[in-house]
Amino acid sequence: MITRYLLPHSISAETGLLQMGNARHKQLGPVIRCLVWNIWKARHRHWLDDFRQLSNDRDLLLLQEAVSNAPSDRLFSSSNHWQWIMARSHRHPRTGIETGVKTGCIAQAVASQMHGSLHREPIVDTQKMLLQTHYPLSGGRQLMVLNMHAVNFVPKRKYLAQMDQLAAVIAGHQGPIILAGDFNTWSTLRYASFADVVSNADLLEAQMQRSCKIRHLNKHLDHVYYRGLVLQAVESLSHVKSSDHAPIYVTFEQENYDVI
Repeated sequence: MITRYLLPHSISAETGLLQMGNARHKQLGPVIRCLVWNIWKARHRHWLDDFRQLSNDRDLLLLQEAVSNAPSDRLFSSSNHWQWIMARSHRHPRTGIETGVKTGCIAQAVASQMHGSLHREPIVDTQKMLLQTHYPLSGGRQLMVLNMHAVNFVPKRKYLAQMDQLAAVIAGHQGPIILAGDFNTWSTLRYASFADVVSNADLLEAQMQRSCKIRHLNKHLDHVYYRGLVLQAVESLSHVKSSDHAPIYVTFEQENYDVI
């Protein structure tokens, strides 16, 4: 009874994927302008204004702690600019608001799959999500986009289990990849485990200048990695205060793309 009324309700893998909006392009590229942002469940009163401004010229958007069944739903469901796909983890028992990771793109996904963490957060008993989407690129290749929120308050072995899960998904794709999100790398051991996965998969980091936060144990939790693309620019937008995470702008270009 307490669980029913006080703790979040889990959403099953069979019903967890939610699709909203419509993409306006058939393919992505050759330039891919991205926004990566943990939006803190859209709690801040200025979040929506900031999001509208930040997303205005973006081709690909990866959100963590995204919400659905919420006041912002119409922004996503009525979009004729981006197709949105969300991997929902849980539903609030009182408000009904659902939380997870959400990826938006100007091109329609050709495939999508969600991967819930094998272990759950203690007390609240919720999974964290890895959302896998695939998009056609200019020139006929296919881009795999991985939007991840890693488990947080768990022992190292449970964190490693989700890193193994991530490694298996990456191994299944031989083409270009963008991997981004909140990896909760607040300890040296956690970061080393994550770094091993991306290094073994030949992914490169989009390195940027940014400030650490005391609330994040003075560690960087949000990262962007890539393969098979050329990094053009990356920036942490620390002036945006409507979340406890700074948004990241990153721009890629397709490798060996010749403009005719």
